[in-house]
Amino acid sequence: MTPAPMWINGRIVSSGDSTILTNDHGLLIGDGTFDTLAVRDGSPRFLARHLRRLRSGIDRLGIGPTPNDAALGEAIGQLIASTGVQDARVRITVTAGPGLSARVRGTTPTTIVTIDELGAAPTSVALGTVEWTRNERSPLAGIKSTSWSENAQILRWVRAHGFDEAVLFDSTGRLSECCAANLFLVVEGAIATPALSTGCLPGIIREVLVESGAAVEADLTGVHLERATEAFITSSTNEVVSVSRIDSRQLSIDGPFTSMARDAVAAASH
Repeated sequence: MTPAPMWINGRIVSSGDSTILTNDHGLLIGDGTFDTLAVRDGSPRFLARHLRRLRSGIDRLGIGPTPNDAALGEAIGQLIASTGVQDARVRITVTAGPGLSARVRGTTPTTIVTIDELGAAPTSVALGTVEWTRNERSPLAGIKSTSWSENAQILRWVRAHGFDEAVLFDSTGRLSECCAANLFLVVEGAIATPALSTGCLPGIIREVLVESGAAVEADLTGVHLERATEAFITSSTNEVVSVSRIDSRQLSIDGPFTSMARDAVAAASH
């Protein structure tokens, strides 16, 4: 795909003509939220769910005024049409916009919608437990925040040590999530995922699986991690991906429960 156009504050621009002010709070302090969704066969997947989660983040951060859902949906449609893309990743980023200083917000938020190629999902991933925790008491807990450098640093560490993703616990020792995905374990014949009270992101695929009854929320610990007979992670762009290894313990991939989860997601998307 050639450099794709983007939508900034109500208009389509080429990537070479895009401008972000140096005093934008998204650049200065990561003051903003974003959402990433998949486009498949030219159609955005679970768009209403993504816009609802984005709006929740905007409201919790107190950013406004911002384009409404109809305008954002139209922006995505324009980008799909202008690129002719069939399978892509769309990211909507909303920041507090330029401010008088790093501590003082302005009144004109910045909204950017970008589109790029959607690569193939991995067939499986290896997870490594880490010493760092997810702060379930953070004011940003559960928000897809543009303050993402903590996750990026953890991912760099685990990938340097032979893993694809990290397993994060919360401050009380409960399992929470991965850096860029939700975590699911099969324990005693059921699919379970950590509760939102652990500070994990309310992932869209996670939401679909819980709402469909394919998975349940539970307080999970390291003991459950050791007892899991299957595991998988979920994200909007990769959907359901098998876990082949947790630390040094090998797991079978694409087991019956993982396949059942994929079927539940497929059914919900139609």
